[in-house]
Amino acid sequence: LLVSQFDNSVAEAAGLLKMDFLGLKTLTIIKDAVRIIEEVRGVKIVPDEIPLDDPATYELFQKGETVGIFQYESEGMQKHLKDLKPNKFEDLIAMNALYRPGPLQYIPNFIARKHGREEITYDLPATEEFLKETYGITVYQEQVMLLSQKLAGFTKGEADMLRKAMGKKKRDVLDDMFPKFLEGCKKNGHPEDICRKIWSDWEAFASYAFNKSHSTCYAYVAFQTAYLKANYPAEFMASVLSNNKDNISDLTKFLRECKRMGLKVL
Repeated sequence: LLVSQFDNSVAEAAGLLKMDFLGLKTLTIIKDAVRIIEEVRGVKIVPDEIPLDDPATYELFQKGETVGIFQYESEGMQKHLKDLKPNKFEDLIAMNALYRPGPLQYIPNFIARKHGREEITYDLPATEEFLKETYGITVYQEQVMLLSQKLAGFTKGEADMLRKAMGKKKRDVLDDMFPKFLEGCKKNGHPEDICRKIWSDWEAFASYAFNKSHSTCYAYVAFQTAYLKANYPAEFMASVLSNNKDNISDLTKFLRECKRMGLKVL
């Protein structure tokens, strides 16, 4: 095993790959709930085969009844979910990415655009392809990467460099890439003033842009927990309580939720 004691940024610059491995209690809650459902009801559930169009699950998100749901249980998130009324998986991915200190301010626009109260606009018609699913609002790092390739002809490698530079606020790299971006846009027949505006919007937003693949994984695990809660409430809450028995404030919160759901805790 080759081991480096260099800091991650130095190691990455040398071509090495840094990975973070994190434990997640939610996966244990899902596993235990699935086991209890099989023992009590004789129903065998495979979490990765849970249908992503289950009406009861979306109803739970729309009502903001997300106590015990991974990543979606804060009071602020519950309020936004009630306003958004998500009815497709993409809405949940976007909410996960937007509910963070920087992009939080875009949530009201996102909700208004989804429900047709605010006009969906695009700086250039060419951007619609990648911004349509988020109602014309740039939400993800991947959108910046795809648009830089489409508008300015960046290579995949350059697009990834741009994403990293924006995310880590590397001024020098951004200053180097800006003329190249303008030149590429011009070559593709896009007006310079609008391309300058797009770039400055990206710079303002990129420091807190979220990674879509990351947000998708979060939303996927959250959907599994919400499906179990919506369709097998007693078994799910039993698993949640068993996995939080050492934290008295969490336990109190989940016992209150059981009471609200009309579940009797023995």
